[in-house]
Amino acid sequence: MSTIKAYWTQVWLLIRKVDVFFNASAITFNLFICAIPFSLILISIIGYILSFETAYTELTRYGTELLPDLAYENSNQIFIESERIVQGLILPLVEGRNVLGITGIIVMLFFTQGLFHSLKMVLYDVFDIQEQNHPLMNIIYNFLGIGLLGSVFLFFSLLISVVSLFDLRTISIPYTQVVIQLPWIYELLDVLLPLIFTFLLAFVVFRFMSDRQITIKYSLLGASLFTFLFESAKLLLSFYLNYALSSYESVYQSYTVIIVLAFWVFYLSILFVFSAILVKAKILSGKISLTLN
Repeated sequence: MSTIKAYWTQVWLLIRKVDVFFNASAITFNLFICAIPFSLILISIIGYILSFETAYTELTRYGTELLPDLAYENSNQIFIESERIVQGLILPLVEGRNVLGITGIIVMLFFTQGLFHSLKMVLYDVFDIQEQNHPLMNIIYNFLGIGLLGSVFLFFSLLISVVSLFDLRTISIPYTQVVIQLPWIYELLDVLLPLIFTFLLAFVVFRFMSDRQITIKYSLLGASLFTFLFESAKLLLSFYLNYALSSYESVYQSYTVIIVLAFWVFYLSILFVFSAILVKAKILSGKISLTLN
């Protein structure tokens, strides 16, 4: 009981110490600034390795998974849902992909620095990590972080492309007459793949945006907490946002989608900061427990 009390005491002290809303605002601002450059980079990489049609499909899939489940018909009888919102954001980027060459990609990489720097500063603040790297090394490490996050996107794109080539509902064992029926496999994958995708993204951020100052154990814990909070928020906010869209459309009118996106990104940023606080509290409460023993 004393361990639980010590843990939540540390959580409360960290919330008072860390400016949660300021850090979340910094992440939100940089995410909006960096979203287009990062998407263009992903489109170029995935499109080069697979195809631009695949890049469009996969980015639409990822974007839809990262948004709450929206399904709403406005007063103009226009049906608004998560997938259509993402398609409307991604399609112009895919159509304008030809403006990017190698030089353009390098320039876009520099534009994404702000987001990764803000994520790093949050982790440095929460985990009391001292800045030791030269500014040039920070840029290089940020590039590596971009590469790792891009690798997660590319890995899932390749995985989904490979899986789509086979019918996993029926598996025949070679040299036998045994046939395994798995009619539920795609429903299971629809649940598991988004969870694994979110978990891997969060793990890369916790582990590598902290310059590996956060151990693998606590990076896994942070990724698990963020994934749980993220999926819970998606489920709960889906109900609220569908209600809010219908209730406040007359107030926000054509800006409704922008307001929803801004609110959701800010909420996700708060969840990330709070996940980091929960992990740090676990570390501190463990040290207190060892001292008392």
